[in-house]
Amino acid sequence: MIALAAALEVRADQRVALRFCPGVVLPESCPSRSFLQVECAGCGLTRSFVHLAHGDFAASWSAHRLGWLLALAVVFQVPYRIVALRSENDTPLGRSFPGIVGWSLGLALIINWLIKLATDSIGRWT
Repeated sequence: MIALAAALEVRADQRVALRFCPGVVLPESCPSRSFLQVECAGCGLTRSFVHLAHGDFAASWSAHRLGWLLALAVVFQVPYRIVALRSENDTPLGRSFPGIVGWSLGLALIINWLIKLATDSIGRWT
């Protein structure tokens, strides 16, 4: 995931393409956005990860406010999995901690999405 983000770029039209072949554009991966024209809670995460991989934190924040947090969780998986593979205990942080983190990230995504929907709606009415 980390290496892939570095090999991609966000074009001016906000489509994600291969960095060294900008004509090779990734297909739209969100069915909600493709078919209903409504962004889901995860829309923008790929673009946010790509911007982070290139060090553009402002663009990452603009693409998705929680992209940095999800990217941090992905990066943390590497040492966590190495420790888990090397230890006799396959869950070095306990059985409940990974679940709590996963549910917390999911809840944060949903709350962020609801806030974005509300602010976008207010912006259209003013």
